[in-house]
Order: sequence, then structure tokens, then C-alpha cells
Amino acid sequence: RTIERELGTSVDDIFSYITPEPVAAASLGQVYKATLRSTGDTVAVKVQRPQVLETVSLDLFLARELGLFLRNFPALSDRFDAV
Repeated sequence: RTIERELGTSVDDIFSYITPEPVAAASLGQVYKATLRSTGDTVAVKVQRPQVLETVSLDLFLARELGLFLRNFPALSDRFDAV
């Protein structure tokens, strides 16, 4: 029901059909195939995974901290190409 929360209305009000399962998925979200109720056009509905911004931000922060830490150990940092 992420779609309904984001759009502020029922999925049935917007789409005459939406696949029950995603047709594609990635680390940041999922894609559903749907038909617009208003025009009959087939569309892709991209749904971002909940808390993806927080998760990606934390991952980037931790990777940066690890890179900074590895600078203290040239024997390791040279192997990882840390900048």
C-alpha cells in the first residue's frame, strides 16, 4: 500500500489493473505494470523501497569511514585503492 500512501488515493481509482507482483526489481525499488483507468494506457509504476534514502546514506557514510580508516594502514589501503 505504499502507492496509496504516496498518491493519497486508492490504487483502484488510478489504475484499472496493476500486476500483483513486480515485473522488475532492483536494490532501490520495484516496478509494476499497470493500466491507467483514465486513458487505458499501459504504464510502469516505480515504487521506491521504504527507507531507501536512509539505507543508502548510511551505506555511503560507512564506506567513507572505512576508506578513511584504511588510510592509516598503507599496506591495506594500497590494495583497495582507497582515496
